[in-house]
Amino acid sequence: MAKVDIHYFREALNCAVRKGDDAAEILSTLGVKILPNQQQVDGEQMTRLVQYVWANLNDEFLGCTNQPCKLGMFPFMAHHVFHYKSLEKMLEQGISFYNLVTDDIQMKLVRRGDFAELEFFFAHPEQDPNHFFLEFWLIIWHRFSSWLIDVKIPLSQVCFTHGKPSHWQEIKLLFSCRHSFNRPVVKLCFHAKYLDLPCVKTRKELTRFLRESPADLITIPGSEHSFKAKISAILIYHKSDILYCPSFETLALHLNMSAQTLRRRLKVEGTNYPMIKNEIRRDMAIDYLLKSDDSIADIANILGFSEPRSFTRAFKHWTGVSPSKYIQSKN
Repeated sequence: MAKVDIHYFREALNCAVRKGDDAAEILSTLGVKILPNQQQVDGEQMTRLVQYVWANLNDEFLGCTNQPCKLGMFPFMAHHVFHYKSLEKMLEQGISFYNLVTDDIQMKLVRRGDFAELEFFFAHPEQDPNHFFLEFWLIIWHRFSSWLIDVKIPLSQVCFTHGKPSHWQEIKLLFSCRHSFNRPVVKLCFHAKYLDLPCVKTRKELTRFLRESPADLITIPGSEHSFKAKISAILIYHKSDILYCPSFETLALHLNMSAQTLRRRLKVEGTNYPMIKNEIRRDMAIDYLLKSDDSIADIANILGFSEPRSFTRAFKHWTGVSPSKYIQSKN
């Protein structure tokens, strides 16, 4: 199982401590020993801790809302949505369920052109002082949606209403996309095409998934292990205001292999470095055009184009229309 950053383990532990439990006693019960400079824990340890807090508090919201959410709500919802064909219908039903049973968290699914946005409204954020449950709740819905259709849904953007936290680097590992803080709404953004995909899991698989939860929510093996995904992550994660596009040789060194080997691996996956860069630029361009007030010149600069005209030509090649016409068609 994957490793989990120690920040999230400690925050899950703090959920129980804030309700009066003793941290040392919990760790002893779980048979977990945390060293002073430890950076990560096993996913299995994180799973056992969350299961312990769920059971001890009888609260799927981990004590981070005004009213608890009794154990069994999520499994009940998951079995209910299984009756529906597409991910969109399953999400709509799941959202309706939680919007009925709690006022502490409200959700909404919105289509905006080619993109979908899953919005979250937390009524009492002060109950979740370090935003742990907020991030955990977003992980649950992203990973559960991906699990249902057996595709790791690539996120284009995640927005938070709070300011940039000290653990923002860990957030980048949880959500491999663009991050925005101090925004009006908490939301996950992704391409709307995934909403049309069907559930490919069986009820037997669902039973196992729920029994072992949150093990499969911490990480879902799949397409993120492809070399295309690894390269995309390197480009997106880089600390730069302009899209990072290193030479192919530099990229190969970063992945600890020769350029020839990396080129061969990408060919097996049916792609190459220019295609990957173009896909990232295309998706980021559409995202910026639809969701920001940046000018075309600013977007061109962010995406690494030498001038706006070059960006406009590339965008027209990707979509068939100019950036300005694309915006008009989506309004």
